[in-house]
Amino acid sequence: MAAWAVRGWGVRLGLGWVLGWMGACGLPTWEEEPQACEALLPGDLVITEYLNDPTGADTGKEYVELHNPTRETVDLLGVTLFTARDEAAQERVYTFTTGLPVDAGTFVVLGDVREGALPEHVDGTYGEALGALGNSTGLLGLRCGTRLLDTVVLGAPAKSGAARTYDGRLVPDAEGNDDLSRWCDAPESAPGGTRGSPGSANAPCPALADGGVPSGVTTCLPPGAVLPRQVQPPRPGALIITEVMANPRGDDTVGEWLEVRATVPVDLNGLTVGTDTSGTRLESERCLSLAAGESALLARRKEPEVNGGLPEPLATFSVDLRNAGGVVAVRAGGVLIDSALYGPAQEGVATQVSAPLTADAKGNDVPVSWCAATESYGDKGNLGTPGRSNRACTGTDAGATPAGCIDRTTGQPRALRAPSVGSLVLTEFMADPAAVPDALGEWVEVLALREVDLNGVTLANEAGRSLLESPLCLSMKAGSFAVLARGDDASLNGGLPAVLGTFGFGLGNGAGAHVLKLSVQGTVLDSVAFTTAASPGVSSQLDSRVRDATGNDAAGAFCPTPAGATYGVGDRGTPGRENRTCAP
Repeated sequence: MAAWAVRGWGVRLGLGWVLGWMGACGLPTWEEEPQACEALLPGDLVITEYLNDPTGADTGKEYVELHNPTRETVDLLGVTLFTARDEAAQERVYTFTTGLPVDAGTFVVLGDVREGALPEHVDGTYGEALGALGNSTGLLGLRCGTRLLDTVVLGAPAKSGAARTYDGRLVPDAEGNDDLSRWCDAPESAPGGTRGSPGSANAPCPALADGGVPSGVTTCLPPGAVLPRQVQPPRPGALIITEVMANPRGDDTVGEWLEVRATVPVDLNGLTVGTDTSGTRLESERCLSLAAGESALLARRKEPEVNGGLPEPLATFSVDLRNAGGVVAVRAGGVLIDSALYGPAQEGVATQVSAPLTADAKGNDVPVSWCAATESYGDKGNLGTPGRSNRACTGTDAGATPAGCIDRTTGQPRALRAPSVGSLVLTEFMADPAAVPDALGEWVEVLALREVDLNGVTLANEAGRSLLESPLCLSMKAGSFAVLARGDDASLNGGLPAVLGTFGFGLGNGAGAHVLKLSVQGTVLDSVAFTTAASPGVSSQLDSRVRDATGNDAAGAFCPTPAGATYGVGDRGTPGRENRTCAP
């Protein structure tokens, strides 16, 4: 039975929809025709490359590359390619009404070719249906009917003519490509050559290989030097927020500041400093460098005569810090380097991390590690230690845990959405990764059956337990999966997708009595027990047909992840994605 599509700004219609409408009018009804792509699961097609800013005119030159990571041929018949300015904006869509097979492990390139023969690197065209892709923002995605297969946020290349590519060192993954730090500009193949690899495997991203240099920031000039050197950006945990002044005496727009401390030598060039909702990119031709153990002041203004008499800041930012409390954050591209939650700010008093914890990347995540400054600085009567050592917070003046968390979307404090028994389901775990050591690559996957926050939830096994803590809301939407892992650095943990929380104990590999348990304030939310030994490099997953905290207790509910379902650098598993069906 033929299907047809209205391309461009529109929706896909088929005979099943028309017959369903006839049934609503009292006429005989038939079952809706199944989608041609209905067998496709999220992650069966992955966006791996796109050219959104060609040199010169965009029309006719843009393209999108898709990869089939499965072990079977995938047909694009019925699949919809869409783009939008953001999640709330109207979409432009193109639905494949003829077959276009993509063999297992291969790539297909779709272009906006509007006339004439297809270029050699393009396998199919979506014509003018999508218009022009956003050059610096927007969404690009794939779905079958209402089922989302993959989506990515568009980014701007440092220079027109370069395609944006997913890191070639990683197995293409529909969750992993949500991490903007795993994308980079395609390298030049030759002087003046094409900047892209449409239809073939991507090159490794230098941005990840050298530690995550933000796009467009690669070199800086050291003091007294003639030649520039490579920027040394921090990884998560290498730069720590240690003091915040959100409400200075006088004008906040000139007197606000924050202090950061480096645990290893780093440069701040290209980092973004701000809140959950906005930030300022630190730009400088000279190296904004810190030695290991050195602190730096970041302020709204440099001039001491207007900023309250601060010592000289290393750099300035232009984002307002909320007096009512909120989050300050430092990011490298899409990677969160560090964040800190502070409560309602007392006028003229900075909030600081207790001195013994200023070298600990996890220390400033605990609210009781913070306290009010007591030493004065400058000429306005403000209290704080910008550029000096913090004091030790005592038990009498240490901060109290705030009643809630900071919402990642609004940036505002809100009450926790506490999980109840049965609202969280343990769905997968990797006890013995092969690509990386166990202490770096073990992980657990959790499914939320309603919208909840994981703040205050304890993950435990027979060997240990870890409390999930963060000033930000560790929020999960209903029907979503969260990955809890030993480490959140994708370059070290085997290429996991975004990690929502970390735990500090090991998962048992050998045969014997093992248990995984989620609890909150002593109440068990879900637990699973197992006795079999782990298969190296293979996760244990809950059958995709089981989605509740009772069903995952049944014998045979878990099985080794089937071959072909890989993630990151090659281990078998579906972290953050729908599981596969266990064989009978």
